[in-house]
Amino acid sequence: MPILSPDPPNAPVFYPKQEYNLSKYMDMTKFVSMLFKQSLFFCRVDKLEDKFEGTSYQTNFEERVREVEQMQNSGRLQTNWDDAKIREEEKYMETFEKQLRSLHCIDCWNISNGESAALWKIYSDFSKGIMIQSSVPKLIAAFQNTEQALGMSEVQYKLYKETTLPYGNSNYPFLFKQKAYNYEDEIRLLYSLTEKAENWQYDWTKEDVEEGVYIKVDLEKLIDKIVLSPYSPKWFFELVTDITKRYGLNKLIEKSEFSFY
Repeated sequence: MPILSPDPPNAPVFYPKQEYNLSKYMDMTKFVSMLFKQSLFFCRVDKLEDKFEGTSYQTNFEERVREVEQMQNSGRLQTNWDDAKIREEEKYMETFEKQLRSLHCIDCWNISNGESAALWKIYSDFSKGIMIQSSVPKLIAAFQNTEQALGMSEVQYKLYKETTLPYGNSNYPFLFKQKAYNYEDEIRLLYSLTEKAENWQYDWTKEDVEEGVYIKVDLEKLIDKIVLSPYSPKWFFELVTDITKRYGLNKLIEKSEFSFY
């Protein structure tokens, strides 16, 4: 199934505005896993480093409390709750969001026309890291025959305490991140398991790993070229070349633009 267009009500709403060039940084283990499984790994949102991922901002909670108060005062809501009761009732969203976070998985790409020293350090290393280059059109083409329905969206970076998350789309919580992460300049693919869940719970023991899912992809269509980290030795270049050929992937492999030699 191809990546969803932005038309359905719940499709990601920040669909890429341009046919961006994209990069993904990884270590050797993840690179070999990608080749072996012919898949990309989509990580569960509740397993990500940023624990605000997939949550409504605190200002949304306060706004919901005010809305209930207004509905009560106008007679549209036939209750007589005090402030404490309203806050207690609205807290159910916190529990529900935890369940939703475990039912959504993402694959992340960096919008880039060049390399990032910071991303080399964070997601691989300067000695034995690998970066694959792609683009928005290549991403769409590579998932054309995938069974799962996927969304694609740019990520919005906002200050947590100064932002009220928009309403009207169930994907919004997964498309905003703390402003401190804006160096990632991210496009992400989003996969929802809500239709496979029972009572908003999914049996993760069905998967190869419980931290997420592997989704099949056409690596030939996906990858433009493979770039090796700045200080990678000659033997690492030879190793990556050999492994890539063994898995039948015919792509240009080159050293980082930061390489001294």
